[in-house]
Amino acid sequence: MQTETHTHETPTAPARLRLMALSLLRAAVPPLAAVGAALAVEPYLDADGRARIAYLVLVGLLAMWAADNVLVRATEDTYRQAYGRVHGPRSWSCQSCGRRIAAHEWTPYDAAAFEIHLADPRAHGCAHS
Repeated sequence: MQTETHTHETPTAPARLRLMALSLLRAAVPPLAAVGAALAVEPYLDADGRARIAYLVLVGLLAMWAADNVLVRATEDTYRQAYGRVHGPRSWSCQSCGRRIAAHEWTPYDAAAFEIHLADPRAHGCAHS
């Protein structure tokens, strides 16, 4: 089963700037949260040597995970919208039956899911398997 992808170019400068800002925000905030949490906890630790470093690393990792999780959830819709505008509306179709999926807002993860769905004849009801 083969699938086909159609891209319709409509990138705009504001969408590119929004996508770049969101990407930078998503990349910069979690490490900053990790450092901030480690600095905030450090004076209260009652451990020395390797134990102190291990606690700081653990606190930093937990803060980074939490910040990343909250940030991704808070910006997912805006990120999808900006990514879709930069890369244009796109559609995927099955070459055998012509079934088509179109999206204005999408991410690379969505594209992979659509391609997998259309590649499986039983998943989308393709009679030409």
